[in-house]
Amino acid sequence: DPAGRCDPLGLARSLFAFRPVEFIQLPNRVLQFFEWNHVWRTIWTDGRKLPEDPYPTWYGYSVGRWEGDTLVVDSIGFDDRTWLDQYGHPFSDAMRLQERWRRVNNTLELNVTVDDPKTYTKPWVSDKIIWTLRPNEELREEVCAPIDEQSFNARVRNPAGGKTAQ
Repeated sequence: DPAGRCDPLGLARSLFAFRPVEFIQLPNRVLQFFEWNHVWRTIWTDGRKLPEDPYPTWYGYSVGRWEGDTLVVDSIGFDDRTWLDQYGHPFSDAMRLQERWRRVNNTLELNVTVDDPKTYTKPWVSDKIIWTLRPNEELREEVCAPIDEQSFNARVRNPAGGKTAQ
């Protein structure tokens, strides 16, 4: 699992991880700040199109637009060192993600569509993910430090998997 080496989770996995996230709306973009590993993501809302051949990055290249009260975000260009989810499902350079964010009272509803014709026979749509808004809470620092991960592996993961110290 790349997360066991403290590699970035990548966009899809971050969305499915249910870790706190903040949105910061600016005139030409929306920033998302993920608590886990303190990662910033830019969603361009200035009308630009997705690039034809983006350089792959951990969180891809994202453009968004408003459809009524729903922020629709399309993303491409994902680094292949990440996993799609915690189960290790693969994806190809053809993967496109679409997120649909909608505020309903004190929650954000999210639906994610994964479309990757090189890997899957048809697109799949996630169940609705509901995030409870907590505007008065501060995000904590949650950084995956390799030394902490190595210690956790030695104390918990390795013994649970039957691996003993040599």
